[in-house]
Amino acid sequence: MSLGQLTTWASSGVTGLLIGSVLGLTLSVIFEDRLKRSLARTRRRLHAIRRGQRTGRSDFSFGGLSSSCLIVEGDGTFAIADEAVYILVCQEPVSLPPEIRKWIPEIAAEQEIKRQAGLPHHFNGQVYAVESLTSSRIPGTEEPEVHLRLRVSDYYSFLATQDLDRRFPDGSTLRSRYIDPVGPRAAPVFMSLSLGTSVVVVTKDDRILMCQRGESAGSRPLFWGVSADEGLSVSLDGAGQHAPRLYNVARRGMIEELSVEDHEYRLTLLAFTIDTLQHQWDSVFIAYLHELDSHDLAERLDRGAKDHSEINAYEFVPFRVDAVLSALSSSPNGTPRNWTPIAGVAFYLALIHDQGRASIERQGRRFAKQRRSRTLKHS
Repeated sequence: MSLGQLTTWASSGVTGLLIGSVLGLTLSVIFEDRLKRSLARTRRRLHAIRRGQRTGRSDFSFGGLSSSCLIVEGDGTFAIADEAVYILVCQEPVSLPPEIRKWIPEIAAEQEIKRQAGLPHHFNGQVYAVESLTSSRIPGTEEPEVHLRLRVSDYYSFLATQDLDRRFPDGSTLRSRYIDPVGPRAAPVFMSLSLGTSVVVVTKDDRILMCQRGESAGSRPLFWGVSADEGLSVSLDGAGQHAPRLYNVARRGMIEELSVEDHEYRLTLLAFTIDTLQHQWDSVFIAYLHELDSHDLAERLDRGAKDHSEINAYEFVPFRVDAVLSALSSSPNGTPRNWTPIAGVAFYLALIHDQGRASIERQGRRFAKQRRSRTLKHS
């Protein structure tokens, strides 16, 4: 059969219909799959855009570096006075949904095994949960005023809600169920079982202390971060009888981790933040040492502190934009370090408070430009 005869046979009668149907079905499957994949990608992108618009979630960035930390209140320029922070503790304890509560026994068993083996472990003490934060401006001065509403929970519940990407049987996660649909600020109270204080210490010789968290830290062990951080404790900071004071919590961190007494520094609250990776609330302070320079503070740290194990290592960095951003970019030996999300934000806010926004922003842009040039040069 010639090519012409074959073509005529394939395109006529029942044979032509069969071949046409097979070809049509094949092409429709191919293009339908491609169309479905394209539509799925488009839906995911649109969902991400809508989710971003709905939650307002964005990564903090400065000097070409970014961090998964959201500034909720405060920009570094205004101090938030102790008497301008109003805290109300609601007596109704936080209750976990059944699907999360069932994880508590395995957490308790894990901690007990560690305790019996003599390994670092955690007790199930009471902690504060953030139900809401609202802010306003004091008439006449425009200084910030913050109202925090807290409730009581426990540390094992905090650990249960830390793995935001742990999957439920239906494939959803803590993040996709409880945070993404509403955003970090509006997440339910049982997902907000942490409130801490992070202090940036500035020595008399104008250097800041950067510390590596201890190996037994409940969150991000061995990560590098601020000078001192402390979580609110019901037994230590409220005793169940009165509302805690954030300034007092920060001062407790200063004495327990750095052995620095209240009269040795000036303390200022700068902002409230949320670590969007683990959904942890935090407050950022700056502490100016009156008499202690970096050498004096190093000697005191080496002599020990009440919570000496909270700090695995430390270093002092000049309180300048280029020095701080260089430290965040790499360690002295050139090896990248793991940094807590709050670190870059806290150092930025401290610099803004100390040296002014215009200058700090200008230096940050210059550092980012130089960093990009170096990257291109070595690529």
